[in-house]
Amino acid sequence: MELAGASAENTVHNTRREAELDWARGLAVVFMVLVHAKIELTGVPGAGLYAKLIEFLGSPLAAPVFMMLLGTGIVYSKSSAPAKLARRGIRLIIMNYTLNIIAFGIPSMIMFFKTGEQEYMAQALGFSLGTDILAFAGLALLFFALIKKYQLNDFTLVMILCMLSGVNYLVTVQIDNYFGGALSGLFWKSNENSYFPFLGWIAYPVIGYFFGKHLIQCTDKKTFYRRLFIVSFLITVNFLLGTAKHGFFGIWNLYFGEEAYYFQDFIQYLPVADICFTWISMLYFVSSLRLPDFLSRILLRWSKNAELIFYVHWLILGWLSILELLSPDNSAANFLAGIALFVFCDVVCIIRGRLKTKAQKKE
Repeated sequence: MELAGASAENTVHNTRREAELDWARGLAVVFMVLVHAKIELTGVPGAGLYAKLIEFLGSPLAAPVFMMLLGTGIVYSKSSAPAKLARRGIRLIIMNYTLNIIAFGIPSMIMFFKTGEQEYMAQALGFSLGTDILAFAGLALLFFALIKKYQLNDFTLVMILCMLSGVNYLVTVQIDNYFGGALSGLFWKSNENSYFPFLGWIAYPVIGYFFGKHLIQCTDKKTFYRRLFIVSFLITVNFLLGTAKHGFFGIWNLYFGEEAYYFQDFIQYLPVADICFTWISMLYFVSSLRLPDFLSRILLRWSKNAELIFYVHWLILGWLSILELLSPDNSAANFLAGIALFVFCDVVCIIRGRLKTKAQKKE
């Protein structure tokens, strides 16, 4: 069954940048910085309204949106040949460990030499070999490189996803040594420094990939998004009714709690992806309004520079948190610190953009 507005034939109709996707990606960057500031810059109570709001914005509307759009981007990209996807994937995996060393390993070593406490030495090695969303994104691109290389059809891709989701439930082996844990942590939660493992997150790029295939073939985007919004919103309402029945914060911890969030499974994909679709559909209609042009330009800049913002904000947060240089003691101070951090990252993006423009003019 196809969403209304999708072409009955396997024909490409939309090849330009989709504003709603840039809006979703750009806002996800903001939410990502705010939630990481809340987590890393200690002092904010975890049960307050601010904490829960930032956790929500920084949970389904951040990493899941990013990873769904990664899959959608593969559909839209003109550089999605298997070899190119593989090279991008390997680069992201290398960047994962490079960022770990610079943002977490080095400041942990500084604390070791400063205090003489052995736990900082162990922390430096553990953090440096840890896996995060960059590593997962790299593995996801390698996964799609194989899918494209062997020209696997959609049915086969769905079957592979279901099998991987099943394996995700079954593999629970813990590996405590650093190097074995670093390798296994790429695929499942095998140690405390494993985040966003492949088996627990690959569903989101795959879901985004199928979404992108429908969107790029769409002949009537308004109808497509209207029906997508209605269906996803009604499912979200049912999800909220379920939270009321079973206890809101009990369900919250299941879907968005710090432990559960980083290590997701099949039961979580459905409501989280549904919330993402509701959000993206809303952004389509908002982006269609006659809003000031500068707003779209700003969100486009954030979207295009998401990777740079990710690097810069973690470099700053890693050093601030490990060296204990900044610890806001209330929600307002934490929020302002997060905003200041994002503004700094945005300034870096603006400067980089101007330098690139000057370099291109000289060529």
